[in-house]
Amino acid sequence: MQSDQYDVIFDQAKMLSCSEKISVSVAQNFINLLSEGCTLPFIARYRKDAVDHLMPDRLQELYESYQHIIQLKKKVKSVLETLKKSNKLTPEIEQSLLSARNLSEVDLVYGPLKSHSQSLAERARSLGLEPHALNALNGDYVEIKSLCDGSEELANFEKVEAHVTHIVADIIYKDTRVIEQMRNLKEETRFTLQSSRVKSTKTKQETVMKYDTKSDPQTYKLYFDWKCPIQFVKCYQTLAVNRGEDEKILSVKVIIPDWFYNKLERFCLTLWKSNYWVHKGLGDAYNRLIKPWLSRKVRSDLTSLAEKEAVKTFSTNLEKYLLTEPIKNKTIAGLDPGFKAGCKVGIIDATGTMLEACNIYPNFNCNNNDPAARQLSGLLSKHSVDLIGLGNGTACRETESWLKRHKISEHIPVIIVPEQGASIYSISKEAQKEHPNMDPNLISALSLARRVLDPLGELIKVEPKNLGVGLYQHDIPPKLLESALDMTVEKVVSLVGVDINTASQAMLRRIAGLNDGRAKKIIAYRQENERFKTRAELLKVPGIGKVTYQQCAGFLKVLGGLEPLDTTIIHPESYSVAKTFAKKIGVNVKDLTDARFPEDVERKSRSIDISAMSKELDTDISNLELIINAFKLKAYEDNVITFCRPVYSMVVQASDQLEKGMSLTGVVRNVVPFGCFVDCGVGDNGLIHTSNMANANLKLGDRVAVTVISTPKPKKIQLKLDRILD
Repeated sequence: MQSDQYDVIFDQAKMLSCSEKISVSVAQNFINLLSEGCTLPFIARYRKDAVDHLMPDRLQELYESYQHIIQLKKKVKSVLETLKKSNKLTPEIEQSLLSARNLSEVDLVYGPLKSHSQSLAERARSLGLEPHALNALNGDYVEIKSLCDGSEELANFEKVEAHVTHIVADIIYKDTRVIEQMRNLKEETRFTLQSSRVKSTKTKQETVMKYDTKSDPQTYKLYFDWKCPIQFVKCYQTLAVNRGEDEKILSVKVIIPDWFYNKLERFCLTLWKSNYWVHKGLGDAYNRLIKPWLSRKVRSDLTSLAEKEAVKTFSTNLEKYLLTEPIKNKTIAGLDPGFKAGCKVGIIDATGTMLEACNIYPNFNCNNNDPAARQLSGLLSKHSVDLIGLGNGTACRETESWLKRHKISEHIPVIIVPEQGASIYSISKEAQKEHPNMDPNLISALSLARRVLDPLGELIKVEPKNLGVGLYQHDIPPKLLESALDMTVEKVVSLVGVDINTASQAMLRRIAGLNDGRAKKIIAYRQENERFKTRAELLKVPGIGKVTYQQCAGFLKVLGGLEPLDTTIIHPESYSVAKTFAKKIGVNVKDLTDARFPEDVERKSRSIDISAMSKELDTDISNLELIINAFKLKAYEDNVITFCRPVYSMVVQASDQLEKGMSLTGVVRNVVPFGCFVDCGVGDNGLIHTSNMANANLKLGDRVAVTVISTPKPKKIQLKLDRILD
């Protein structure tokens, strides 16, 4: 098949339109933008009209679907070429493959043909039985006995009938009409997922050795005798069952109701005339090929849905976490608490530069005159520290009480900072490059301080999967997770925008259109030329051409430069429109940084007709709205979400002190489909199950009052939501 014919059959825009329920024109625009090198953040902000104002999350879904379509197209092309080379490609098989709408349907047709040896149908065809099978299926009488010729393969009635049955089965299940019907029936059928405990034949010692590196079988107790209609299977249940099966603890199967076969058979009887051979051929195809394929497809769909949900949960939490409100213009001390290793102290100034880093060794049993308390007080006083960021890990509560007891926190506020990923970052190449030859423990303390001053700038240095805001992250294909999380980080960094003259390499590489190499070159240019004076200067950086510049320019700000519009989210391609609009409403872009500029724009643009004005300026409505909104923003205003700071109850400090009915306060650290995990400062996070949430919509960072509802076992603290705190 010629490449252009192939492209007509695999019309990507039509396929994307069909799978994502969008218009063909929007699908085509989206594909065109991607092929031009546009990134999702750029499309979401600067090409809204072309994609019908779809939100970034929706664009992400479109992008993933489009990747699947590309993958399907490549797979079908590859399979067709392989079958041509092996002389196994027939017009019927080609048609079946070209009508496939997912990789699973390709597998149904191609699976039996993969082997170098002949399939059952191919072997039967090589015996010259295909014309007889076709005649029989179409209602003609075929005398099976007359086809016996005494050879080994055609020795008797049973062997000949089996061969004919295999050909009939092959014809039926590869028929495009049958595949289409199976696709429809699959959507209508109520399948059931069932799991049970695997009966182990291993000795007790072997079992203990096996589970040393895997889960305790009792983790899956709920699934030892479990069944659920697939439409009610929760995403986390799918992932749990999959993991239990991988660990050989659970046996899992899909129950397919007889209804599916009966409906399919009735349909096939309308296509071919022989009831006998339809029944015989379909029965063979169903048991050997269709039923196993259906089971795989149902499991694959469930897993795909669960992985998407898990990735979405992770991405949503990550986005909220990265948009933690920064506490600017403060000198901050980061305390990484510990017992034997002492407490690591890292002090930074208002720009994030290290002032001092050292270890102190608090005596938690000493009520007064502790040398470590005097040492810390001296450090805080020496550097005029405004705020203490205390890590929420080991010895957090003991350190918090110690700070109170020695009156250190009487005049300096203490906020609790999540530690997840700080220690992993502290031993990374990036950390060692930033702080050569420094003890990783001290780097960790400095990182905690920076998480308070500039959360986004610090958190993006850590691999997102190490930030502790996910669900079943080890059960998700690494590439899928990394790709989604990288896109989330890019989306957040681009949403906030960065100052090109101060942004770190870690920050710059996350900007739409940039990567690590380009970020490095931007920093090298910045160091060589002291600073960027305009966005346009980016084009002088080696490796940044017109396409890259188009993608990244709107997300990089130049503060105090030659072009006032460089401080806004307005794209350089729209500067002339923005300046013309400013003149029309009687404001001057040179006054952009004046405190009164946003109010003037608000007042003067109130009465304009956006639609008429956009036509007059020869731009689209979305672009004009973006320009007006950019003008209304206060100078250098960051688009960040407020992140509440936790306040722990002082009643209890460790999980073994918890009692049923006890009231606690804490902060939501992770939101998952079945509830959320709350850090109450007792070492382990407690779970508020959705059934105990009183229909509240909790988000990462929310401060909550909770009640302990069961006597907790280690890492199994169960909580009930009382209320969300201000």
